[in-house]
Amino acid sequence: MKNKYYILLAILAFSQAVQARYIEGINWADEVVSHTDKIQSWADGYCGGPGAHFMDPNTPATTWWVLGPSDADGNGDMYAHDFALGDRDYVAGWRTGSLLHANQEIIVQFHAGIKDIEGADLVIRLFCGPIAKASVWASTDGNDFTQIGTIEGHLNQIPGIGGELYDAYFDFDGLFTADVHFIRVFREVTEPQSGMFFDSFSTAYIDLPGDCNEVGLFGWSLAGDINKDCYVNLKDFAMLANQWQKCNDPNDPDFDASLFDDPNSIPSTCHGVWQAGMGLAADINQDCKVDILDLATMIENYLCCNNPEDLNCIVNW
Repeated sequence: MKNKYYILLAILAFSQAVQARYIEGINWADEVVSHTDKIQSWADGYCGGPGAHFMDPNTPATTWWVLGPSDADGNGDMYAHDFALGDRDYVAGWRTGSLLHANQEIIVQFHAGIKDIEGADLVIRLFCGPIAKASVWASTDGNDFTQIGTIEGHLNQIPGIGGELYDAYFDFDGLFTADVHFIRVFREVTEPQSGMFFDSFSTAYIDLPGDCNEVGLFGWSLAGDINKDCYVNLKDFAMLANQWQKCNDPNDPDFDASLFDDPNSIPSTCHGVWQAGMGLAADINQDCKVDILDLATMIENYLCCNNPEDLNCIVNW
C-alpha cells in the first residue's frame, strides 16, 4: 500500500505547473490519483436514477466524478436524487456490504495546496448509510499520511440517509508545516447500510486576490475575460472569434475530436469535458459550444474590469 504513495511524489512535482481548479476563491480537488478497484459511481452520469458502475482508472469519463465543484445537487436543496429537477449523479464511493468490498479508498489531489488556517480547512460533501464510517487522512507530499478525522453515518440523521448530502468539515489543527496536497478517504465499515458516496472535496475557506494574477488563479475572472488579464475588451473578442462555432461536446453532432490532444482520453459528456479540465477557453457558459450565447455574455461585461491594482476597476468579490 505504501509503495504507491512514492509514485505520487512524481505526480505532485509534475502537477505544480498545472492550473489549480479555483472558483470564486474556493480550491477544489483537481485529480483522482488513486482509488481501489471497487469504487463505484452511483449512476451512469445522466439524470434518471441509480445504477452502479465500477470506476475505470484508465478512462477519463469515470475519473472526474469527485473533482471540481459540487455537482450532485443542481437545485440547491442538498438532496442528490432529484433527477427530475436536474440533479446529476456525479458521485463516487462504495455501497455493498460484502466483505469483497472492504478496504476501499480514494485519494484526491489539490494542485494548489490547502493551507492550515484558523478553523476548518477542508470540506467533503457526501451522503452515506446509517452505519457508514470512513477515516480521512491528509498528506503534504503523497508519501506520509496523517489522520485528520472520521465521517460516520447515524440512524435517521444526516449523514446517514441515502441521497441527503452533508458537508463534513476538517481542521488540520497544526498537524502540518507545509500545505496539504493529498486527501485520502478509507472505508472502515463493510456491512449492509454502510455505503458512502462523495460529491466533492474543497477548501473550507475562500482566497481573495491581491493582484490580477491572483484574480485568475483564484477563479474571480469576469465572464468574458478569456485571456484573464482583468479586462474584457477586444483581445477577448479576438479569442472568442478564433474559436467561433467550435464544439467539443462528445454527444453533439458537430463534435470535433481534433480539439482534444488524445482521442483516447475524451470524457463521455460535456460536463465531463469541463471536469477533466478540457473545456474551450471561449466557451464562457461551459456548454461545449462557442456560439451566440457566449458572445452575449461577453457583451454584458464588455469594457468592464476587476484588476485590484487599478483604481478605475470594480471588484467582484
